[in-house]
Amino acid sequence: MSEIPEVIREQVITELYRQADELNWELLSASEKKRQYQKWIEDSRVGGILREFFDDHRMGTWIKDTPMKEYARAQEGFGSTAKYARSRFPGPDVLIGQALGPGWIVVPNSVDDKPMHCLATIGESTRYVCWGRPNTFRDLIWAALNKAITMSERPLVIVTEQDGISVSANERATQAAIAEHCGLDLTHIHRRLLRV
Repeated sequence: MSEIPEVIREQVITELYRQADELNWELLSASEKKRQYQKWIEDSRVGGILREFFDDHRMGTWIKDTPMKEYARAQEGFGSTAKYARSRFPGPDVLIGQALGPGWIVVPNSVDDKPMHCLATIGESTRYVCWGRPNTFRDLIWAALNKAITMSERPLVIVTEQDGISVSANERATQAAIAEHCGLDLTHIHRRLLRV
């Protein structure tokens, strides 16, 4: 298997992310995504270019496990493929302002991922804040619990919603009960992607 030259890699990922934006990738079901991987293999702008480097099976694996695995992180402005994202969520400073109010700022160099998180501060108070889509709730709770044992301020979990991805009233109530039981603060914030 040949190494993909950077210029080819850039061309293909740019095209994948362009199409993913048009498809509302994060709203697709697993079966819809599987069908789209096959379409990309057959697409002259993707598979036609990659065929020099991969057979169909390896091509599908590369598309899924390299650029598309990073797509959600890229929309957060994170990871090696972020520079190819055509749309991104507003940065952590905007999210912290929405969640905690005016005056709270992101501690420099504290933003990281898996899950997305940072430290936020105002005056003498510093809080751990993590955020992600509803399907990452369990990971968010676990990350916040791990910080709760070492910090004096209660961690904050932000469940991020967007058009097409929301939390039902029943699910919100369950999430709130879990967060309260764990000694964590919880909020839900609707975000919109911005063109970059």
